[in-house]
Amino acid sequence: MKLTNAKIILENEIVCGSVTVSGDTVTAVLPGFSDKSGEATDLNGFYLAPGFVDIHCHGSGEHWFFDEPEKAARWHLYEGTTSLLCSMWRNAGAYSYVKAIENVKGAMGEGSNIRGVHMEGPYVDPELGSEGGKEWRIDPAEYEELLRVGDGIIKTWTFDPMQEGAEQFAKAVGEKGIKMAVCYSKASPETLERFVPMGLSIGSHILCATGAPKPRFAGTREPGSDVFVLCCDCMTAEVIADSMGGHVRPYYLKLIYKCKGAEKIALVSDCCAGGDTLDSDVNIINGELYGSRLTLSVAIRNMIKHTGASIPEAVRMATSTPAKAAGLFRRYGSIEAGKAADMTVLDEELNVRGVILSGRFVRKDF
Repeated sequence: MKLTNAKIILENEIVCGSVTVSGDTVTAVLPGFSDKSGEATDLNGFYLAPGFVDIHCHGSGEHWFFDEPEKAARWHLYEGTTSLLCSMWRNAGAYSYVKAIENVKGAMGEGSNIRGVHMEGPYVDPELGSEGGKEWRIDPAEYEELLRVGDGIIKTWTFDPMQEGAEQFAKAVGEKGIKMAVCYSKASPETLERFVPMGLSIGSHILCATGAPKPRFAGTREPGSDVFVLCCDCMTAEVIADSMGGHVRPYYLKLIYKCKGAEKIALVSDCCAGGDTLDSDVNIINGELYGSRLTLSVAIRNMIKHTGASIPEAVRMATSTPAKAAGLFRRYGSIEAGKAADMTVLDEELNVRGVILSGRFVRKDF
């Protein structure tokens, strides 16, 4: 397959040209080359971006990943997400996690855009987050079973380093090569620093459901995980950039962008199921914010609108940066020879017009 007459979005620039594909792999990026033959697909000057990579996604608005992963994944694929991690619900508990991981395993394979699992909890602070949750103490027998069932499937794990037994847990998880994330935690930066050598590298949905230690002096504010993520060069910040600023206010988006830049911001959908939308792309259950109905193309446009990021920067936040954060970049997250032929076609307004998975169009609206 050859895709021609495209504005190809690379990590740091846009080049006009063509991309050739053999089977499920990109074979060449050809700047300036335009093939008008019948064998080439003319993209009519549209943007050709890497397929989006969503590393924090619970569902699709109608379906939960723990229950119906194929249906949820297909909805996101149609919206341009060619690689995603299925996020497990923080209050599910060990037994439900095992069942959900097994469901995801069954949905992976040829023709799927599911690349693994993101464990959100259960070892997090129950006081944080709009819903709050149950208190799950860290149990070595429990997480060892989850590591066994999810071996090679669990790619990232969000936890609270303040929990008793957190260091032993982090060492076990890190030995499996799983990337660790902090959220729902009142940990101090000093505490978090101890976990970086073990594999802590992601701030899960920063400035949303995060916490900080109790102030030492009344009227002052202690730094927590958000400040640590913003200040630490090794940390990638997940951002839920919904259209109404429900998760992260526009001025916070500016702050995150100024501190981290495109190379350390991973746009995530945190998409869930059920609830109301308030005519936006948030998700409301029982009057509280409960994830989103966001797609990454909308998140890209919102970051450009509120931060002034360039198109390559904003697309990078939804492709190569999350792919690197989750350990997926060897195969996914950029358009270059040897990488998976997973790409998204965008029009001038950055609306999704086409989706290519493993070298084949699964959506073509042009």
